[in-house]
Amino acid sequence: MTFSEAPAEDEVIQVPGDGLALTSSDNDFYPLVRIEAWDGEPPLPAEAWDHQREFHATLTDELGVLDLNGVTYGRAPVTPGPAHVRLLCRGREHTPALESLDEFPPVSPHEDPLEIWLIQVWPDR
Repeated sequence: MTFSEAPAEDEVIQVPGDGLALTSSDNDFYPLVRIEAWDGEPPLPAEAWDHQREFHATLTDELGVLDLNGVTYGRAPVTPGPAHVRLLCRGREHTPALESLDEFPPVSPHEDPLEIWLIQVWPDR
């Protein structure tokens, strides 16, 4: 993912070159990250989201989730070329309270996600 004009950074999204760095609210759990590739603009999901951003990027042939240790958790094929990107996140505000009640926090991805990210991409026509 490259940007002709990088999206503005905030406390959640950083743009360190090619790609996005998504900042989780804590480092003691595994957030759930879902990538959806659409042929056209998808509807907004019905769930409430704490954070939402939309921007334009140029995609190659796939998107993937890579953690800070260099481990890849999956790749999604996408249509190469200009694209619209929608980024949604929820669960960031409630994480500290929920973690303090969890005597046995998750030890693997997607076991019990407290924070959920949704990345939707579609061709920019």
